[in-house]
Amino acid sequence: MIIFQILMCILILIAAPLCMGMAVVSGLKVRSLFFALSFGYLVMMVSFEIVTVPILLLTEYANFHYVLFIYTPIMLAISVFGVIRALKTGFLKESVQKLNNSFAGIVSSKEKLVVWGLAGALLIVILVLTLTRVIFDGDDAYYVVQSLIAQQKGTMYSSNPYTGRAAAIDMRHALAVFPMWIAYVATVTNIHATALCHSVLPIVFIPLTLIVYGQTGALLLKDKNKDKEKKELTGYFLLFIELFILFGRVSLYTPEAFLMARTWQGKSVAANVLLPMTFLVLWVVYSYESAEDADPALIRRAWVLVAIINASAGIFSSLAVVLTCVIICSGGALMSFLKWRSGARDRGSEPARFAWRPFLYSCICCIPGILYMLLYLYYTYFGWRS
Repeated sequence: MIIFQILMCILILIAAPLCMGMAVVSGLKVRSLFFALSFGYLVMMVSFEIVTVPILLLTEYANFHYVLFIYTPIMLAISVFGVIRALKTGFLKESVQKLNNSFAGIVSSKEKLVVWGLAGALLIVILVLTLTRVIFDGDDAYYVVQSLIAQQKGTMYSSNPYTGRAAAIDMRHALAVFPMWIAYVATVTNIHATALCHSVLPIVFIPLTLIVYGQTGALLLKDKNKDKEKKELTGYFLLFIELFILFGRVSLYTPEAFLMARTWQGKSVAANVLLPMTFLVLWVVYSYESAEDADPALIRRAWVLVAIINASAGIFSSLAVVLTCVIICSGGALMSFLKWRSGARDRGSEPARFAWRPFLYSCICCIPGILYMLLYLYYTYFGWRS
């Protein structure tokens, strides 16, 4: 049974997100398995949200089994499509080769080996402390219990987690269906939802957070002259991030406290994965927008990543929807300004004439978030059944 649970966790929490991420990023120039894995989680969340929210709003009582039967084949189909697309575009071969070259470069350099070894050791310390020093959080009584009720009773947000009695759906939390995703993973892997939250998800989301920050550091610390990453500086960057995680719990509301004490809550994933991923993807989009030989088709594909980020925010928190909209529109406005400034000397040049395009694309990418907020307002104040 334990072997089956471990294998299912690997399939659901590693293999499936990786394949789903390759379905989206394979057409881009981003040749990284880590980027595909981290973004694959957002693809998984978007597809799960699209399936679960209509079922939640349009059906009653024992409706969780609909999610199991509908979402599972969709997840498998996207994963298979991702593998086929990665093989067809050469993404898988190039990314594996790049990973091997990076590993060989780290092993061949004593400084890189020491730095990355320390980063790996500190990650192990963080995970051991998280798993052995259980930190109580009052929100567990709501979020974890909602996942457990869905797993054991098959109902979504139809029971009061504090009393166990039937209750009207609380729209403040209902559209953020991240607890239902946890219930889905717990059901598929045959692991108790509480054990999954406290013992499995920290092992997944803490390294995932470091993967996102590692990719961000690799871009920020890239050698502009040689156009390659400085691996030793990226290792130092991760060391500092890990130290912040270890000693950043100066209050209950810091991102580090959310990551360590509330790993299994949607607002924790939003603060530590979604928002940094938003900045990372905007950086990737800007690199395409500012390139001299910019390909319009490639730029549009890159903006699709931004739209997926905005669409995935709703599964974590309603506040995350607002924050991603603000960040995306601000990023688009900044890109438009930089594009206009680069072509300001020649008013007839393409950068000047199309300077408005990034801001327009950023506004279009926020449409899923706007629809989410309208749906939230409608069901909260007008259309919900009592």
